[in-house]
Amino acid sequence: MLEVVDEAMSRPFEWGACDCVSAACDAFARLWRVDPLAPWRGYAGRAEALRIIRSLGSFDALAAEMARQAGLTEGHAPGGLALSIGQHRSMLICIQPGIWAGKTRDGFGITRQAGRGWHL
Repeated sequence: MLEVVDEAMSRPFEWGACDCVSAACDAFARLWRVDPLAPWRGYAGRAEALRIIRSLGSFDALAAEMARQAGLTEGHAPGGLALSIGQHRSMLICIQPGIWAGKTRDGFGITRQAGRGWHL
């Protein structure tokens, strides 16, 4: 699991290609061959990312819609996705129970807390 996360998240931050949502979805897609971000792929830049988020109402609403369209089940599981907790929202991927990875500027960080989550 960690190798997949490392491959997906170890590049520098770039809106669309390797950002706080696409990196976690890339890791998820490599693990499960399901891409929750597929309907929105191709955006580039902060402005386009914000346009997508605003079109659905909020970052949380985008995450829920991604999960719904991908057929994911709500809850936490290894290899699943979740929202970060705190002011700066991000999509996380579960490495193992209680250990989550999220995109940083130059790689990824680890956290022990996650909010609402989804898995296959």
